[in-house]
Amino acid sequence: MSTMTRFKKSKTSGTAMGCLGVLEKTTDLGAIKGRKVMVLLDEQNLSITARDLGYELKYGLLARRIREAAESAQLHLFTASNPDGRNTRKKFEVLGYVTHVKTIRRRPLPDGGQRSDCNIDNLFAFWAGLLAVDNGWDVMVLASGDYGLSGELAEAICRRDANKSTKLMTLSLPGSTAQDLDAQKNPNITANLEIGLDLLKPANRSTRCFVARALGNNVFHSHKLY
Repeated sequence: MSTMTRFKKSKTSGTAMGCLGVLEKTTDLGAIKGRKVMVLLDEQNLSITARDLGYELKYGLLARRIREAAESAQLHLFTASNPDGRNTRKKFEVLGYVTHVKTIRRRPLPDGGQRSDCNIDNLFAFWAGLLAVDNGWDVMVLASGDYGLSGELAEAICRRDANKSTKLMTLSLPGSTAQDLDAQKNPNITANLEIGLDLLKPANRSTRCFVARALGNNVFHSHKLY
């Protein structure tokens, strides 16, 4: 069984992210077959990357695929919303996700404008730490290609698990995964799973965002067998 993911170098490398075609089908989820899986989804990372590629992610279908493959699955999704976030929470909870919502706060700027604080990384990291001590799972899937988030969490979790009894995987879209998360190079990551066209739909014109990116040496193919 193999997995294939296209990577980008971390932001600190100063290289651009490659613009790649999307796989026809999502990486085989046989890696989690019969496993007790904890999935943590960074909705901002996934949704923005999908829109950059001209698509929207089918979150309901993704949840169903994971539940069908795993023995059991806990699905936690992290997102941001305006102060009244009931609709956002309900939107994802009805799809089967335990939804954690950061309240977007707007702060005035000296020039009369506003700055919005909608970054969910701290919320994601806080809950990941709490959930990591739950012994009810043996595979944790970090659905974010952000090394500053997924990479550091993976390192911390593996340090705590001295017996290496748990497996950590990433789930992301093509070209959005930091090279530092490559399972062939990062000893804390067991596999990289990539979302394909079967879990995507064309973005609405109002939300579609096509980003032109140069394809450079920062992108490569990786294959992981297990």
